[in-house]
Amino acid sequence: MHRYTDYGWMRGFNLVPSWGARIEEAWWDYDPEAFRQELELLRQAHANTIRLWIEFTAWMADPEAITGEFLDAVTAIDEQGMKTMPCLFNRWHDACWDYGGTYEENLRGDLEPMLGYVAALVTPLAADERILVWDLCNEPQAAAPEQPVAELEKVWLSAVRETVLGSGAQQPITIGAHNGGDSMNLWAPLSDVLCCHPYSYGEEQVQANLVRCRAVQERWGKPMLCNEGGIGGVDDLARAANARLELTAWEKAGWGWLGWTPHPGEAVASRRDRMDGNGVNGAGYHPWFTEEGKLRAGMEWLAETPKRRPPWLG
Repeated sequence: MHRYTDYGWMRGFNLVPSWGARIEEAWWDYDPEAFRQELELLRQAHANTIRLWIEFTAWMADPEAITGEFLDAVTAIDEQGMKTMPCLFNRWHDACWDYGGTYEENLRGDLEPMLGYVAALVTPLAADERILVWDLCNEPQAAAPEQPVAELEKVWLSAVRETVLGSGAQQPITIGAHNGGDSMNLWAPLSDVLCCHPYSYGEEQVQANLVRCRAVQERWGKPMLCNEGGIGGVDDLARAANARLELTAWEKAGWGWLGWTPHPGEAVASRRDRMDGNGVNGAGYHPWFTEEGKLRAGMEWLAETPKRRPPWLG
């Protein structure tokens, strides 16, 4: 199900709800109506896929309730004609304004509770066409096999993959790897579809990342998708011009793209006073829309009808 050789038609966003400063808060304060309102805005950009972040630490507070909210979010995404790419864990951490997730200490403990969480979310959706791909983890931290954390993450993510498969999942599996070739190669054996995060500033970086990612794809002979791309910026027009350069390249490569945090909000990089360094001139302010729910200046091209349609639309 949804096993394609080319994902160049994929376009959408990592939906970070505006009210959540951390992943846990996004689910503990889940608002079905607000979630749907934020989803509807993304139709302006012809989004067809949403990467939906969730985490064990959010689920464990009230497994039954959070599972229900997660299933409602999948329904809401489908109501907009979009597919869901659940991201089950996060290993990226900001040094100042952390968004939460799984830490190295967690990988040294008992993995069974985390695997129970995985089974609880996957089982009811295992044969559901609304799920495009299962993303096991955002940005595992190991960049090379000789690093000590690599073995910890390998054991853990191998168990997560087996749990997804054991829960009957019929959709492909990916891992949201860092853009370095060593990192992508490290997680390729556990992925049915390769994944890249080719954030780039300027033509030179775009081309360098194309070469790097293509080499990984050629080595493993698997399709690839880009479920994070489009660096931030405080200058609307400069950010928009660079985003067009990036996203056009990923579409032509057959990888498609999902932008990070579409709305201004409380999370890192969604506030101008809580930027990260991943942006034009190091200013990582990532929203694609304004507080008023409009595309930021220079982003009008996203409202143009895409050249390619997702497979489920024919």
